[in-house]
Amino acid sequence: MKLIKNYKNIDDTICFDLWNGPVVSIFGWVHGNEHSGVKAIEKFTKQLENWEIKLKKWKIIFVKKANQKALEINKREVEKNMNRLFLKWIKWDDYETQRAQQLMKILDEANYHLDLHSTSWKSVPFLFAEKNTLEFIKTLWIYPVVFGWWELGNDVLSWDSENYVNHNNWIGLTFEAWNHDDETAEKNAYQAILNFLVNLDIIDKKYFKMIWDEKKIVKLENVYVAKNDNFQYTIEVKNFQKIKKWTLFAKDGNIDVIAEKDFIITMPKSPSVIKKWIEAFLFGKELDF
Repeated sequence: MKLIKNYKNIDDTICFDLWNGPVVSIFGWVHGNEHSGVKAIEKFTKQLENWEIKLKKWKIIFVKKANQKALEINKREVEKNMNRLFLKWIKWDDYETQRAQQLMKILDEANYHLDLHSTSWKSVPFLFAEKNTLEFIKTLWIYPVVFGWWELGNDVLSWDSENYVNHNNWIGLTFEAWNHDDETAEKNAYQAILNFLVNLDIIDKKYFKMIWDEKKIVKLENVYVAKNDNFQYTIEVKNFQKIKKWTLFAKDGNIDVIAEKDFIITMPKSPSVIKKWIEAFLFGKELDF
């Protein structure tokens, strides 16, 4: 096994190369206040280096600290949300854009990609996926699953690392591990790495364990973007909660946010991080899976 640190001269990367074949990439810390992914990657790569876990095949590239500068100030981003910047045509000169341009060199190689994130509120762990990945994820046993982000039709919102890979007709997934500051998130992120690699037959199946709150799949229908800096929920809201038609469930400044139909609210952000023009929550409907 060939071990390469700072792969292709890209900082905070480590590559384990066994022989020619498909390439797997795993990212952590795209957002600087989401610590679970990098801790999980550091634990797993240390086990690989010490031969505590053995790889069977292929090449795996880990990006431990995708957004180093945001990490240093413990904020989601320095200037821009990096997870909307995986676009070749963007030529801005800010740090996040330039870093995303670097990381796309890795994603251009990747046949399979896993991006590790966490949420601003407590949430069951879940997967973001897209239509082309649904058959693949049935064997991961990580639920709930949310898909349809790309189909919302907003080019800027859609361009995260996951969809960059999916756009190249390969398999890209994003795992939301739990709340940022909960130690459970690190355990979940670590298990997601194991399940992902077991599913690809890269590590032994003995490392597999279900991450399963409820076997549920939600097709996204839209995203609500805050119109004011003052956004508050008027009822207790949690991820994957069913909201009934006509329910007043939030106030966006002086605007009543009322459900126009029955839906499932997905990934509601903490009001403390919701500002004008920031997506406050997603919503969709449950499908048979």
